[in-house]
Amino acid sequence: MRRVLVACAALAVALGAVRAEPQSQEQPKPEPKIKIAFVGDSTADGLWGGMAAIAPREPCLKTNVELGRFARNSTGLTRPEKFNWVDEMKKIGESFTPQLYVMSLGLNDRQSVVEHGKVTLENSPDYPARYKERVTAVLKSAAASHAGLMWVGLPAMREASADRDAREKNKYFAEAIGEFDQANPQDAAMQYVEPWRLNGAGEDKFASFGPDPKGKMIQIRATDGEHFTGAGDVLVAAYLLPKMVATLVKVGAKPGTGCTGAPAD
Repeated sequence: MRRVLVACAALAVALGAVRAEPQSQEQPKPEPKIKIAFVGDSTADGLWGGMAAIAPREPCLKTNVELGRFARNSTGLTRPEKFNWVDEMKKIGESFTPQLYVMSLGLNDRQSVVEHGKVTLENSPDYPARYKERVTAVLKSAAASHAGLMWVGLPAMREASADRDAREKNKYFAEAIGEFDQANPQDAAMQYVEPWRLNGAGEDKFASFGPDPKGKMIQIRATDGEHFTGAGDVLVAAYLLPKMVATLVKVGAKPGTGCTGAPAD
């Protein structure tokens, strides 16, 4: 009987020791979210709105990506003393630390460039080079934060003069980014993205209405003839998403296989 009691006591001590042993397994820390900063004027705000609208049905946007809304309406590149996107990009890079900037600018730049009291008139032969200098300064600011950048071209405009200016600005954007890439091959994640077109790769013409993904005709452009409607912004977002994913992969981010355009594991 005494041996039985001793054995029971020993078992009780052993069980108590097992219960008291601390849990050594640690819960895995969640992966930090990928941050995408939408920057520029009201056209960039539309891009943010479209991407936020499709986020609930894109698994990687819903759980793995944070969409930063940093667009400033009525801003541009021609009046840096009123609002300077070079400085603003630096601030966003330090505070938000994005892996990718998605930028759209130029809608408010149908005017001369004024900086430090120097005026370069819009019809001056020096204007293209001067405007591209402003674009390059923004690219350098983005590159300093080691983030990728997608500069989305302006869409077709209804008014002829506005449309002509948008196409000219798109040319400046593309040229400045191409020159920057050649001079800075280590920053290959800087790219110009052609604007969304109603006819895909066809001619870029303005149209107030177009088909949604199911083929139903909807209003895709706002009554001002410049911006998209909310439904139009969704179409543009769907066009941009795989390009965004590809750029994130270039900068070393991992959007995940749930995202359209993400590589398979």
